Amino acid sequence: MTESKKELIRELIGEFEEVIRGLPETRQTGKDYKYTMTETMKSALAVFYFQHPSLLNFQQEMKKRSKRCNLETLFGIEGIPCTEQIKNIIDDVEPRAIEGAFNKLLENAERNGVVEQYRVLDGGVLIPLDGVWYFTSDAVHCKHCLTATRTSKGGKKSTQYYHSMMEAVIVKPGSNVVLPLMPEMIRNEDGQEKQDCERNAAKRWLDNYGKQLETLKPTFLGDDLYASYPMCKKIEDMGMSYIFTCKHESHPWIADQVEGADMDSCSHRERKGYNHLEYRYRWMNGVEIRADGDNLNVNYLYMEIWNEEKQEIVYKNSWITNKVIDQSNARPIAECARARWKIENENNNVLKNRGYNLKHNFGHGKNHASEIFCLLNLLSFLMHSIQDSIDLLYQAARSSFGRRDAFFWALRYEMSRYLHPNWSSLFSSLAGVDSSPS
Repeated sequence: MTESKKELIRELIGEFEEVIRGLPETRQTGKDYKYTMTETMKSALAVFYFQHPSLLNFQQEMKKRSKRCNLETLFGIEGIPCTEQIKNIIDDVEPRAIEGAFNKLLENAERNGVVEQYRVLDGGVLIPLDGVWYFTSDAVHCKHCLTATRTSKGGKKSTQYYHSMMEAVIVKPGSNVVLPLMPEMIRNEDGQEKQDCERNAAKRWLDNYGKQLETLKPTFLGDDLYASYPMCKKIEDMGMSYIFTCKHESHPWIADQVEGADMDSCSHRERKGYNHLEYRYRWMNGVEIRADGDNLNVNYLYMEIWNEEKQEIVYKNSWITNKVIDQSNARPIAECARARWKIENENNNVLKNRGYNLKHNFGHGKNHASEIFCLLNLLSFLMHSIQDSIDLLYQAARSSFGRRDAFFWALRYEMSRYLHPNWSSLFSSLAGVDSSPS
């Protein structure tokens, strides 16, 4: 393990800081002005990196006691604002202003060979797209909140306020480590007549970030919502690929063309435990995506898994893609298509239920605080994913604890109790390799 890998996290924080230093100052001179935007954003990032809600208070006490604290030795933060001050300072920061932080971290992942591990189909990466809620309330809201009407069992109607985003992550079949990219916020704007939605956010995301990903040769994955003419046409016009779920009930024109047709096919058998499974594939190239208007020929792939012991189909699904399907690639295309679930299992579920507390209200603010806190949480998740991939000392520390939330608990304990001179000291202590905190 090289020295640079041991201090990889210092590199990542430095690249985050480089972007934050370029943010415009929007505050009026006042009480909070004694904390720079860089100190404020790094303090907030640290809370999410360690998933330690009381981190700032503990570090302030440590600094009083020891004249130094872990936020100073690890994150290079000297002035530590409180949570309310952070919320007020970042509230006017536009989410797109920190897009560069995601780009910088992704560039780091490319330089260090992380992204190369994710190239699977035609030498490119898989990027599923999906919408996710990250804040809900019956009372707290801002002008960017989306709304939904809820009806109680008694018939009483009420308004629910929520924030959501269209997420994009890099995934790989067989890997539980995902690399989140800059998402697109789904939000209402002043003067907007119709409420924003996931599909519109996906189009904006492709317009804003699609070209930046050209070197990755992405294949976009998505559920049935994305299997539409406008979305498929947009991606094809960008020279990129897609594999989208295609349900027959929502795409009757495609269903009419393939049902009963003499399609090409192939299959293979596998043994899993006591079960023998037959994987069956059928496909048809050159299927029209819709009945009327401007049209587009797509390629249809159906897959089912037959359990020989149970004598039943235990899985089936169908997709459309702009990749030409044949006997040599039907299986890998289906395997990659099924990796779409990783954005829900390894990303959304981990963020919500495995220690990142995505649905928690960390501070809503009047403008963008809720969005910025969400993005900082995603950035910390991306940092952890990069470290999970190549940082051997971090891997050793992480593997010392089973669940991710148990690892965060141990991080909080170390940060609250001991002063660590550097990251190697912290991770060595957690890994039980060379525990020497002062």
